[in-house]
Amino acid sequence: MDMNKAMRSIAGLAALIGLLFLAETFLRGYYLRLVILFGVTSIVALGVTVINGYTNIFSLGFGGPMMAAGYASALLTLPPAYKSAVLHLPLWLEQMQVSFPVAMLCGGIFAMLSSVVLLLPAFRLRGQYFILASMGVTIVTGNLAENFRSFTHGDMGLRSIPAFTNIWWTYGILVAVIYCIHRLMESKYGRALAAISRDPELAGVMGIDIARYTMLSFAVGSFITGVGAVLWVHLVLTMNPKAFNLVYVFQIVAMLAIGGIGTISGALVGAGVLTFGAELLAPVQEGFTVMGLRIPPVFGLVNVLMAILLVLIMIYKPRGIMNGRELRMCRRKKGDP
Repeated sequence: MDMNKAMRSIAGLAALIGLLFLAETFLRGYYLRLVILFGVTSIVALGVTVINGYTNIFSLGFGGPMMAAGYASALLTLPPAYKSAVLHLPLWLEQMQVSFPVAMLCGGIFAMLSSVVLLLPAFRLRGQYFILASMGVTIVTGNLAENFRSFTHGDMGLRSIPAFTNIWWTYGILVAVIYCIHRLMESKYGRALAAISRDPELAGVMGIDIARYTMLSFAVGSFITGVGAVLWVHLVLTMNPKAFNLVYVFQIVAMLAIGGIGTISGALVGAGVLTFGAELLAPVQEGFTVMGLRIPPVFGLVNVLMAILLVLIMIYKPRGIMNGRELRMCRRKKGDP
């Protein structure tokens, strides 16, 4: 890394810290929460990008590992009094209450292990068969969460989850995730994933262990999405079997399609469009007046408008808004080590 690149990185990081300080100082309530939610969603989108984008294996199964991470974090941080009153847990788990960083690490590990275990049988499948199998993982995990009431409280969900997620935790982890993914894709592992993405058969002929690197991709991506799930749970302060269902999964996939799959910048842009766009369009579905004409409330109109936006982008920008381009700070220059 040359001196100019290092100075630009330091300046960008200082600018981000300044913006976060201003946001925490002047934004309150819902608007601050919206900024934090954008950061959390960006982390999840980046984790999915590692699997669906860089490895080019389209998976709808990341909702299951996120569910495992969310419940693991909630059970590890809930007050013992709440767990003893609502749940029927082993005594050691009922009395346990760990710090947020430990819970976040455990959540990421749970997501990583559950992803490999649940999707391992589906690795032999290809194309639409793998997509259907991965979608089944998300559905089955939700059903398991509904039925293991001793641990999950069923449809009632878990409450009284401590509010640990704040703007500093969220964007600190987001910056770390961006840096780690950038370094990963410049390493030999990243080049192997890129080769598998372009032509799996040719990559196998070249001596790349496709199964090993595919599993690595799922492990890394699931760990990141698991950390995002933990942040989400400690922001929303509740956890239920429908938290990361197929609706949530399709929203993340739509973000990648809008911004551009396979790039860091595409994940960030897509997360921003859907997170802030839904907020900007929310008053439209609540009814408005145009030139004296009263338009009645049309609930669900935001989802329709977002779907129209997605269709238009797919027609005119098939590779997303970023069109496969990365942010300048994330782009590798010719001749760089």
